[in-house]
Amino acid sequence: MREEELRTSIKTVYGMLWDVLALYEKTSGYNEIPSEEKNKEIDIWDYMGEKLLDIRKKVDVLFLGETEVKEKLTQIVDETEVFVRKYEIPGVVTRWKKINPKILYFDCAFDLKKACPKEYSEIAMGLCDAKLACYPDEKQMTDQEKYFSEIQKKNEDGNLRYSEERIFQNELLRTLTLVFEEDFEGWL
Repeated sequence: MREEELRTSIKTVYGMLWDVLALYEKTSGYNEIPSEEKNKEIDIWDYMGEKLLDIRKKVDVLFLGETEVKEKLTQIVDETEVFVRKYEIPGVVTRWKKINPKILYFDCAFDLKKACPKEYSEIAMGLCDAKLACYPDEKQMTDQEKYFSEIQKKNEDGNLRYSEERIFQNELLRTLTLVFEEDFEGWL
């Protein structure tokens, strides 16, 4: 496959994955069929499964014989499916958290540490059966507050009226972009 074809094909798959993640707000966190699709006799699990299957097919068709790129794209599709099926925030795989640590700011651990410090401390010390995906330190708590403060200001200044779901979705889409930039640095 020529370089330009490869680049275009990678961007095609990126666009399809972007479209799936951009359904987050519209589907109430992948819990409801989008309103314009409600007339179909399908539930959200199958609906999202079909979207992901279409992407897998596109990867297989476009990258037949391009093993290295196909493997990377398949991994990203697998990681996207983990998020779509997990019903958690942030719910992304560890690799995505490493690529974009800001996605961690949406983890409930931050709210728990603020609202219920005693219970958070017990969880962090292993004094109960609950486990958290992360255990923010004071710097991360401060960074998270600054992050949301800046978003809130931008939201108000621009009269954007973004919901919490949209704010999370925007960071999720940013994470997808960073994943592609990292994995396909030499191809884009």
